[in-house]
Amino acid sequence: MIRQFLSYLPTNAWEMAPYSEPTDDPERRDEELLSLFSKARRPYNARKLIRHVVDEGSFFEIAPLYGKARVTGLARLNGYPVGIMANNPREHGGATGVDAGSKTARLIQLCDAFHLPLISLANEPGFMVGPDEERKGIERAGARLVTTVIRSQMPWCTIAVGQLFGVAGQCQHRPTGMFRRYAWPSATWGSMHIEGGTFAAYRREIESAPDPAAKEAEIEQRLKQIASPFRTAEATGQDIIDPRDTRALLCEFVEDAQTILRDQLGPARIPYLP
Repeated sequence: MIRQFLSYLPTNAWEMAPYSEPTDDPERRDEELLSLFSKARRPYNARKLIRHVVDEGSFFEIAPLYGKARVTGLARLNGYPVGIMANNPREHGGATGVDAGSKTARLIQLCDAFHLPLISLANEPGFMVGPDEERKGIERAGARLVTTVIRSQMPWCTIAVGQLFGVAGQCQHRPTGMFRRYAWPSATWGSMHIEGGTFAAYRREIESAPDPAAKEAEIEQRLKQIASPFRTAEATGQDIIDPRDTRALLCEFVEDAQTILRDQLGPARIPYLP
């Protein structure tokens, strides 16, 4: 395991990560990707999703028993080492708690330190809420994750496969540096879920209705009928892709990233908070 882990990394921060001659077709299109989101709200296997897009047999998972709502690790795309992460909907719906947030921040720091592109297969419902997470310090952990994302410089590509909501969803986006984002037709994003945001946005109308519960359900249904990833993608400049094209686009991204990475060799230019 140690040998495999080190095989993805350069010997120091002044060298490029070791390239390995690929044995997997960069244009491979797995049909099973179409069925992952065929049923609304059905939890899928995040590890299987990762294996569908990376080079066959190359995924090395890091800390599988810690922060289980996020799957993180190293892999290869067309022979190039990358860091990769995915929300795990089978654990707390994939929501980012203190442990998962810390795990994510450490992967970002690892990729930045050793100049690996970072791939995120995002399905983020938001930061975990509740007394337990508050006692553990979710506000502080969330702020640290936001800071880590903003300070990072390595090339980053997010594939929005499902939800992207709240501040945690915003942590799947970076305003500077080489950053690309694609969305599957199953993706939805915004500040808040329709189910949770309807009452906040239409509180006066709902409370003044003869049957508040029925009114809230009516408004939710109306909003869902006009909700569309294609509509929001057009408004925000997103590219919606066929899920089967994910691997080819990521291989292209990693190839393009090599020029940027060569210019970033050396210690991380912006130190991270401890």
